[in-house]
Amino acid sequence: MQPNIFSRQPPSFRSFIIAMITCLVVSFFDWRMPHVVQPARDVLYSMYTPIYTVASYPVISREWLTQKTKSEEQLRRENTAMQAELLQAQVRLQKLSELSAENTRLRGLLDTPLIIDGRMEIAEVIGTDTDPLHHVVIINRGTADRLRQGQVVLDNQGIMGQIIDVHQRNARVLLLSDKESSLSVRVERTGMRAIVSGTGDLGRLKMQYVPTSADLQVGDNIYSSGLGEHFPAGYLVGTVNKIQRQNTGEFAQIDIKPAAQLAGGHYVVVLFSDSLAKEQPYANR
Repeated sequence: MQPNIFSRQPPSFRSFIIAMITCLVVSFFDWRMPHVVQPARDVLYSMYTPIYTVASYPVISREWLTQKTKSEEQLRRENTAMQAELLQAQVRLQKLSELSAENTRLRGLLDTPLIIDGRMEIAEVIGTDTDPLHHVVIINRGTADRLRQGQVVLDNQGIMGQIIDVHQRNARVLLLSDKESSLSVRVERTGMRAIVSGTGDLGRLKMQYVPTSADLQVGDNIYSSGLGEHFPAGYLVGTVNKIQRQNTGEFAQIDIKPAAQLAGGHYVVVLFSDSLAKEQPYANR
């Protein structure tokens, strides 16, 4: 009787031959009859799922422990950094919104000193001026941070004011609501230009010398026009809040609600521009 071919081979070789034959058979069935092999494949995949889950536990545990071991100081620094990034993005969004409106009206902006990607400095409001008759806040940036008189200060909503005095580690900012503050503005809807001044009230500005026949409506957005080079063009100043037209008067009384949080702002942005601070009317205050 002819001996079996597998009887003269080592066990390991026999196992290899059997495995190869099994693989070929399974491959043939998978090729010709995939509907027969698919249920078995699904069962194998479901059996592997617990193995994958157990294998991922070390990675998940390490990430969980990393989050738990973060110190309170690290979280505070991360939060401050994210607030600064958000503030800068919101300030740039103001400019993009105004540019879109300008392009819609086909007004040429090539000669306008607009700032859209200029350098910014994040500062914190650390106090108010001791003089109750003036609306002045103090920020924690100064000449050490290359600040100078005339630079514009904004929050995430709009223009707050202008730097009037700079020291080594702090600076004084005259708010728009101060009676000595004024700037040239433009009405977004019509393009009309005017002057907005402070009233001594943190929640109210006034638009001066506007004829009673002017096309102005409650809710109109007011942006800085850039005239005079004290304030860059295209940043939100406020919205028209109240209009009083008197038949006997030549000019209407226009109240503007400031866009910026003049009374409660905490973090602010200082803009840098070569076109600003050429004139410093408050240098000797």
